[in-house]
Amino acid sequence: MHKTWMGKMLLGTAAVALVAAGCSNGEKKAADSSPAAQESASPAARANITVSIYDRNNIPPEEGTWDKNRWVDWVNANGPVNVKYVPVPRSESLPKFNALFATASAPDLILEYDSRYRNGWFSQGLLMPLDNVVEKYSTTYKELMKQFPQLKKLGTKSDGKLYEIGRVSPLVANHRMYIRQDWLDKLQLKMPETTEELLEVAKAFATRDPDGNSKNDTFGINMNSGFINHMFGHGEVDWVVRDGKLVHEWEGLQASIDFQKQLFDAGVVDKDFLTDKNGEKAKQDFLSGKLGIYMYQAINEKDYDTFKKNSPNGVLAIAPMPKSKMGQFSPIIGSPIQMVGAINAGAKNPEAVMKYIDFMIDPQNAKVIKYGIEGTHWRVDSATGLPVTIDAEKNKKELYNDDLGMMASSLLLGKWAFTSSMPETNESQKALKQLALKADELYVNKERPIPTLKPEYLPALPEDLNLIIKNVETQISPNGSKGDVWLKAVVSGNSYTAEQAVKDGRDIWEKAGGKKVDEFYAKWYDENKDTAFMLKDLYEFGEQAQKLYENK
Repeated sequence: MHKTWMGKMLLGTAAVALVAAGCSNGEKKAADSSPAAQESASPAARANITVSIYDRNNIPPEEGTWDKNRWVDWVNANGPVNVKYVPVPRSESLPKFNALFATASAPDLILEYDSRYRNGWFSQGLLMPLDNVVEKYSTTYKELMKQFPQLKKLGTKSDGKLYEIGRVSPLVANHRMYIRQDWLDKLQLKMPETTEELLEVAKAFATRDPDGNSKNDTFGINMNSGFINHMFGHGEVDWVVRDGKLVHEWEGLQASIDFQKQLFDAGVVDKDFLTDKNGEKAKQDFLSGKLGIYMYQAINEKDYDTFKKNSPNGVLAIAPMPKSKMGQFSPIIGSPIQMVGAINAGAKNPEAVMKYIDFMIDPQNAKVIKYGIEGTHWRVDSATGLPVTIDAEKNKKELYNDDLGMMASSLLLGKWAFTSSMPETNESQKALKQLALKADELYVNKERPIPTLKPEYLPALPEDLNLIIKNVETQISPNGSKGDVWLKAVVSGNSYTAEQAVKDGRDIWEKAGGKKVDEFYAKWYDENKDTAFMLKDLYEFGEQAQKLYENK
């Protein structure tokens, strides 16, 4: 029988009550209209908690650090508890968190996107069950779970207890393939539609002087193995549904590695890509006008302005994910129902942590974190009811706080949350909005779906099986992206083929006991495919959410 929770989740009170609470222009104001709000009248009674925050090195020096800045001050002035933020490097969150756990200094509230990491901490007994915590101490999140029951379903682990905090969002593109349309035009090339055509365009961008400076100083494309894996049907996890079964995906991985070898051997990528651990070098190449095809997440207004400063005549477009011999797919898209946080099992005051969660996910406070202070950073357009930037330059400097809103359910902001409502107060914003709309059109498409289930929709592995993955992740990392075996094949030319790499990888996997992991997931799928949240449900949720919320 088809799942009945899908309709209930969007057609019940969620479609009215939460949006009414979050988006009415006449409702109560956020906690305060200024970061300089007064402290609580009873500061001595306030609890102290610690919360992780991704450190992206994006805070201007004059604004402070995550120890103290205008938004830390705002939260502590207006929120129910005193918060100390624990910075965690975005690209190295796992080793940082593990080091904190090892020294008994992990924060009370752990915010981490990667479900594999959270599942590992659950298996090690490092997370606190939240059923009683939510029931006794929460108001806002408890109501959210009632109206979107999948939050409870996806946050519940194998022991039947709730461990994770989640959010609901519109279904939008996450990763994009940016391409220099002006370079295509200059070289009289068409938009690539297949992986073979993509390789030829990348070669042209690297060898035919597309920037016209008579120097051999451009790259065709950046090496993003996860993105390329998606082209060949190998997604965010190593298991794919095929012939009604959930099986380990090796064929697409081999095809992806072979294509990466072709890119490397053709000289169209930076030969030093292995040292670009967090992709910052590729990003700088793109923004400086030296990279023709850039596969990554959305660029922001500051990035776009940098690109236009370096390439005044540069024109960006969104390329469709090219068709490969494995089919045509889409890159990573956002998860409309996503777990993002958990409470440390060692937290001494879970009540205080829950109060903080409720405060941060309240739609009014979420607006402040996302858009800034009304009247200072934005105003409401009387004609559209949408936020309008007051001073774009001021916002570039002062709005560096996106990660503070990690738990917020943007869907509750109604039309404010959708791509169609992105601001257009200057030329950069207009260009970015058109790029985002095109990305949604090309990538949020069930006819060209993402290849696999989202990681957060798979069950947590028992610790013994999780250990198997840990033991091989350096050699054959999960989701086929940074394993030593795969990277060796990419850079070794004819001496080490993709076929041999996958053969060696399978041997490593099976000798480590990997078949037990494959069997665990296969059994789970067989038993839960009619009730678990699957790809079909992801796209259905996105469609219904758009119909019900985009004009609220």
